[in-house]
Amino acid sequence: MDQARTATGLRAGLPLVIAGFVISFVVIGGGIDTVSVFLNAIAKSSNWSRSGLSLAVSVGAASAALSTPLVGLAVDRFGVRVPMTAGVALLAVGFGCLMKMTEVAHFVIANLFLGAGFAACALLPITVAVTVHIPQRTTLALGIVGAGSSAGALVLAPTVQRLIDAFGWHDTYVILGIAVVLTPLPFLAFALPRGRLRRGDGSVTPPPGTSLMQDLKRRSVLPLTALMVLPSLAGFSVSVHLVPYLSGLGHAGTLAAAALGATIGISAIGKVAGGYVADRFGALPTLRFALLLWAGALVLLARATGVPTLAAFVLIYGLAFGTQIAVIPAIAVTVLGSERFGALFGILQLAAMLASAVGPVVSGIIFDATGGYAGALVMWIAATLFAALVAFVMREAPVVAVEEVIA
Repeated sequence: MDQARTATGLRAGLPLVIAGFVISFVVIGGGIDTVSVFLNAIAKSSNWSRSGLSLAVSVGAASAALSTPLVGLAVDRFGVRVPMTAGVALLAVGFGCLMKMTEVAHFVIANLFLGAGFAACALLPITVAVTVHIPQRTTLALGIVGAGSSAGALVLAPTVQRLIDAFGWHDTYVILGIAVVLTPLPFLAFALPRGRLRRGDGSVTPPPGTSLMQDLKRRSVLPLTALMVLPSLAGFSVSVHLVPYLSGLGHAGTLAAAALGATIGISAIGKVAGGYVADRFGALPTLRFALLLWAGALVLLARATGVPTLAAFVLIYGLAFGTQIAVIPAIAVTVLGSERFGALFGILQLAAMLASAVGPVVSGIIFDATGGYAGALVMWIAATLFAALVAFVMREAPVVAVEEVIA
């Protein structure tokens, strides 16, 4: 180690937080959260089957999930700049395919590159960098970064729709692709930390000689996995099925869609507010409270036949959902340590992504078998309450200072 400097507070890590917010706003909010807008436009203007388009999106999701552990290994070995630069290159190839595609197969190939690109450029490296680089204000910093994707979805989804209406989806992909590919570049050059990141105190790092598999077998990893998997299973299921569920309760489709959009917007507030609270009272106690609120919101959802009850659900659920997203990495680094945090967190993220994929499918099967969402709603509430139980049983580990290692 030739040089080292300490960075523990939010002010010291402000360039990283700003970079994370902007990258999340454009790359995730614009590149990922506008997929449904493009799918609708492509399906209307072509003879491509919706099943083929959906398959392409699934390929992208699988590509992102399977790439996540590899990205984590790269972050641990090289820092954030190398995998993020590779991610930008993969995104450029993916959007190049989108700009030129003439058949569904091209869309599938594009999503294969895009999934890996999004995983390498935004989803994991920024989270790892913020978690390890700003340990004293971790959850607030993560909340601000996470709010970027929520704000991006709210702003860029309607913007993309207007661009498609004006120029068509081909030209809109050109505009969006340029924005997504170029946005990370100045931050890679000037704002993101160089070299590897590791904690200055070895008390929470893996003992010398341990392997990745030995780290995963530690007793504290199982409850952490539950805290990542169970909310992912319930949360994405709600996102996918909320509109048809509310329509089944008698709400108009426009109101149901507005409720879904409002949960996304309020989750941005929850990420920042939850991060602020967690920095004052602890990440684990904040998560416990958020999960109880989440379960309570789902109970309200079961009775959301009227607008006031629906509004209460949207507010409570959005705040709880955003808080959970902000605090999980801060809890994870105290369990996993920072020496191999990227790889270990990436593996657990893979498990959470798989749960996100399974949850909506199981919910749909329950609906098909019973003719309603009552059984699925019970599953969502049970998953959330079990996660809350795990959080109450789990012990909080101490947070120590972080040291940036300049390669």
